[in-house]
Amino acid sequence: MLSDFDLHLFNEGAHDRLYEKLGAHPLKLNGSSGTHFATWAPNAREVSVIGDFNGWNPRTNPLSRRASGVWSGF
Repeated sequence: MLSDFDLHLFNEGAHDRLYEKLGAHPLKLNGSSGTHFATWAPNAREVSVIGDFNGWNPRTNPLSRRASGVWSGF
């Protein structure tokens, strides 16, 4: 998951392990297993994770916009 400190380092161009934060990463959150997704899309109006698992519906799994154009969700 992306912390505020991760976003600070990202903004400074000093995050040397960003590959651990952006992309798709399986994890357990509050007892639920799933996948955390994060991407940098500063000009996007919305970002969603779509696939066979949700019937290709872009409204089912939208990501939330964070600082600096980073979008993330679980």
